[in-house]
Amino acid sequence: MRLLGLVLLCAACIERPFEEGATPAARAQVDRSALRDVMVPPPPDATPVGAVFGNSAELIAYKLEPPALVPGQRSKLTLYWRCRAEMDAWHIFVHLDDATGTGERIHAEHDPAGGRFPTDAWKPGDVIADSFFFIPGRNPSFLFLGFYTQGDNRLTLNSPGRGRDDGNNRLLAGVLPLAH
Repeated sequence: MRLLGLVLLCAACIERPFEEGATPAARAQVDRSALRDVMVPPPPDATPVGAVFGNSAELIAYKLEPPALVPGQRSKLTLYWRCRAEMDAWHIFVHLDDATGTGERIHAEHDPAGGRFPTDAWKPGDVIADSFFFIPGRNPSFLFLGFYTQGDNRLTLNSPGRGRDDGNNRLLAGVLPLAH
């Protein structure tokens, strides 16, 4: 019995050999020449933000088109990101919360540029215009956003810039106004 215990103890201490061919996850490869419509700076009329996530992605600004929400009419929101350091694969979440406090929320979780330019393909210095469409409700909306992987795992909001940190690594970037 003692011998069996010694054998089991020794077997448990044996390290597994390095597995050849095991490499870190490959970075996403994209055709950058096909992203000319995405790799553009913000226009002068974009709302500046300057928030930094994970010391690697900066929300430079955002632009709402039309510039005020019209209930039931399709709106376009473009987030302008600057890559500051290489990133892992992250998804972007956008929560458009009813600013009157009804609890209504529009979820706009997505991969950057409609999935064409994942964050693990971004390189330092890249500027990315990430647009998506939504149909607003009857009230102004708070624009909350950030990065996530699986579940509630969010990229750290290091600096809210001109926005506000809600304490959950979620940036309140601004209020999307309602047309009068």
